[in-house]
Amino acid sequence: MDAKIVSQGKSLETKILEGKALSVLSEDRIKLLRILSKEPKYPAQLAKELKQPVQSLYYHFRQLQDAGLVEFEGYSEKGGAIARKYKTSIESLSVAIKEHWHPFSTASFKKPPAILSDFIINSHFEGKFVLGSPDPHGKFRSRASEFCATELAMMLGQFAAFDYPLYLLDTEIREKTKRENLIVIGGPKVNMLISELNEFLPIYFHEKTFELHSKLSNKKYSENFGVIELIQNPLNKSKKILIIAGSDHEGTRAAVLALLKERDKIEKGNNYDSNALAKVVQGFDEDGDGIVDVVEILE
Repeated sequence: MDAKIVSQGKSLETKILEGKALSVLSEDRIKLLRILSKEPKYPAQLAKELKQPVQSLYYHFRQLQDAGLVEFEGYSEKGGAIARKYKTSIESLSVAIKEHWHPFSTASFKKPPAILSDFIINSHFEGKFVLGSPDPHGKFRSRASEFCATELAMMLGQFAAFDYPLYLLDTEIREKTKRENLIVIGGPKVNMLISELNEFLPIYFHEKTFELHSKLSNKKYSENFGVIELIQNPLNKSKKILIIAGSDHEGTRAAVLALLKERDKIEKGNNYDSNALAKVVQGFDEDGDGIVDVVEILE
């Protein structure tokens, strides 16, 4: 298998080694490959350069050729015998230990913001979005319509590439995925995963009214309020969960807008506990077009 390795803005074509190709390598044979990468040569020429018996060189070449690492280029008649010339087009060799290929883009990504730093490793998004299902589901038989997630995905695209699929519905997510980095969007009425996480949230949802209760300020917030909270994943302390939700659809939209427009303020932590990244926000339709366009951070 051929691929490409990239480092500091430069790249090399590389051959992924496995099986026989991997077993034939040795220090001497890697030296042969390096010489042949510059120009094709006869085994007799290399024997003189490396001060080795020509028969040893013939043996090395047979092994490398069988493994697909060198190829026959041509031959000539010398002293009544046929001399074969060999070459290699390989620029580098690689061994894939873990077959977990990441998407690669030539785009120059920006440095990720602090709130996303646990989710983005080497310009790759390590996690999944979890959205509520658009079908009636859960004990409330609700339909989710968090289309504002597209705006969040566009923002994320400035900082990282991602593996497909980027998102899962709350009805699709399995226990293994719940242990990973997650960005969970939508309140508990439309996203069942929020209900599972509710007890771990510093700002949580009332199980019947869905109003927000803050453990940090002891305040309560009713309709049209949203939250942005970053917590440790309770199933895996090495992973994080970012909650972007609201007491209703408008609250969730306000939370997304706050993350897009007021990220610096959000990253400073809660007004009542600077170590807790947990914010309550409220959205307003300032220009009267029916769309939330301004947000206020309440704690």
